[in-house]
Amino acid sequence: MRKTCLLALFLAAAASPSWAQEAGKAEARTPKMAVIDLGRVSAETLLGKGFAAQLDALKNEIDSEGTKKQNELVKLDASLKALQEELEKQGSVLSPDAAERKRKEIVQKTRDRQAFLEDGQQDLQRMRERAQQQAQNLENEFQAKIKPYIDAVVKDKAIDLLLDARVIQYASKEFDVSREVIVKADDAERAAKAKAPAAAAPKAPEKPAEKPAAPAKP
Repeated sequence: MRKTCLLALFLAAAASPSWAQEAGKAEARTPKMAVIDLGRVSAETLLGKGFAAQLDALKNEIDSEGTKKQNELVKLDASLKALQEELEKQGSVLSPDAAERKRKEIVQKTRDRQAFLEDGQQDLQRMRERAQQQAQNLENEFQAKIKPYIDAVVKDKAIDLLLDARVIQYASKEFDVSREVIVKADDAERAAKAKAPAAAAPKAPEKPAEKPAAPAKP
């Protein structure tokens, strides 16, 4: 009887590791992983292209203002150079008072040029700071708007772990879900644009109710 009990215990003990391993395998399911290239999503989606156009507009505004200030500075330099050349050419024939007035005018224009240059640099710096803040706001808005489409692809494909392609060295194309996200986002964007004209179309004015005909006089 004792031998029978010991044998039963030995068999149970021998079977336990195998059973535990199988249970562990069932619990520790291998997660389904995928990668997404957010740079590609931003560059190829209609949504991303719209935000890129706004960023280009900000950059063009700064470039245009910089070019304008540079042209004004060139004009100031030309005016200052002309005064200096005039003083050099006419210095021998000008009266001391006239020559002094010319020199004071040159000094004043030099100060004006320096003030214009400093003010222009400060204006451009403020514009750049505003543009950077606007660019960050646009980036945050894009991420908020693209997230539902990423979530939808993750749900459709039952993905457990989604990795950013920018922080991994290599991933097979079959694990890349960027295209699926682009398609979902573009389909939604086109659908929204198709509905927009209909929603914005003005309603036809209602015809006034016709007045009842006056009763015939007896």
